[in-house]
Amino acid sequence: MGNSRKSKWVSASDVGRASYCPHYLELKEKGTKPSQQSLKARAKGEVSHEALNRQAEDSRCFVATHLYGIDHPNTCLLRKYRDQKLASHTTGRVFISVYYAISPYLVIAARKLPLISMFMRYFVDCKIRHIQERCEDD
Repeated sequence: MGNSRKSKWVSASDVGRASYCPHYLELKEKGTKPSQQSLKARAKGEVSHEALNRQAEDSRCFVATHLYGIDHPNTCLLRKYRDQKLASHTTGRVFISVYYAISPYLVIAARKLPLISMFMRYFVDCKIRHIQERCEDD
């Protein structure tokens, strides 16, 4: 005996859209076309969503992002160093794991106490100079 009802899956994107418009899934099921205003709002939301995804792809460079910004050359240099040098050996991978565990808390503290940011910037700037010097030698 066959089941006459089809199983309906809802995509994660549709669930996200439904969080902004509670009637989205119902309207989609009925085949209702969105208004131009809705399309513009959706496009704006998708741009914001893409920016959030880019940040998530940042691979957790918490301290550098806090100090310099997400796309700053120093942040990119540190990501590259992490991916190409640190991640290539066991000690480096352990350091990365410890960094991921404690750095969000360092950033929270640094936001509350700017003196912590000063110390972090000093040490990170020293590391950046060291990396740049090693790159020049290669």
